[in-house]
Amino acid sequence: MHCLIVSPIPSHPQFQGNSARIHRMGRCLQALGYRVHFLYYPLEGLDPQQREDMSADWDYFYSLPCDLPSGGQMSREDHYAIDDWYDPRVGDLAAELHRRWNYRLVLVNYVWFSGVLEALPDGVFKVVDTHDVFGDRHLRSIEAGMPPEWFYTTVEEDLRGLRRADLVIAIQDQERDHYRALGLPRVETVGFITPKRQAAPRPRGRVAVGYLASSNPWNVNGFEKLVDALAAYPDLAAQADFLLAGPICGKIPKDGLGPFRPLGMVERVDDFYAQVDIALNPMLGGTGLKIKTVEALSFGTGVLSTVDGFTGIASPHPEHRCETLESLAARLAGLVAEGGAAVEVLQRNSREVFAEYQALQIRALNALFKPET
Repeated sequence: MHCLIVSPIPSHPQFQGNSARIHRMGRCLQALGYRVHFLYYPLEGLDPQQREDMSADWDYFYSLPCDLPSGGQMSREDHYAIDDWYDPRVGDLAAELHRRWNYRLVLVNYVWFSGVLEALPDGVFKVVDTHDVFGDRHLRSIEAGMPPEWFYTTVEEDLRGLRRADLVIAIQDQERDHYRALGLPRVETVGFITPKRQAAPRPRGRVAVGYLASSNPWNVNGFEKLVDALAAYPDLAAQADFLLAGPICGKIPKDGLGPFRPLGMVERVDDFYAQVDIALNPMLGGTGLKIKTVEALSFGTGVLSTVDGFTGIASPHPEHRCETLESLAARLAGLVAEGGAAVEVLQRNSREVFAEYQALQIRALNALFKPET
């Protein structure tokens, strides 16, 4: 039983949420009994280590040189057309592979790579894993005071790409409801599925607070505003350890770190969470699911987040849904002052939320992809 995953983003390494999502989805399909063929279009490059890692994890690995006919240039005045970043040679290779392997399903990552589905016959079960809503994405960035980056298009173009699929996967329920309201016939939610992981226990002492993030503008914006909010609590830096890790470290100047000590890139996510009692997510706005939130929960870390940082994850706990960064900073100051017992309650609550979230996502995945026996 063979399936094909097509992606313009690598599954290795998992330093960013999208790569982590792609990797976990593939591993889940393998767990369901699929032989996963992974076709990577190296939009973000392909070094020897990545090739080795992807070849090792996937049952079959394919790639071809990145040579976009249009150079990935914007073909519309103020937005991309749905296929501006798509290379038709990917569809040619996918069709050739299907003739050989007769795939039961083909899963394409991102609507702007959905052109590959038009190269495949109608009998193939065609799936788009959206990751995000790209229709009017640039308008949301402008509204938040940030210049648009990466891919963005119109609602109409977004729908044109998604209509190529038999099934559209939304990463959280709000986006599922958005697409259903626009008339797409079959949209289902599958969030981020990841195993429960146990970080090494820390010796109980000073509370350690951490933020691990990529360098995308939404993360940078949230972090900068968090530092401003923490300025109201100047004693916190002497009461707790503050750690910043990941690509975001390269975007924050030394005078903008506030109480945080930058660690730079970490070789293993586990190493970071082994040092942290409370993981922060100061996200303001944005779309999709905040993979970093689920990842932090999976390590049993106590998570303190804004509402936007917890979108798509049900929780009754106010620490998971702070309305403002000022309220998040105030709650953090309270937790640090209260000490170990309060932190342990936050960690226990976070573990319970993670268990319920994972059970829900696994049921959803099985309902869509588990082979009939």
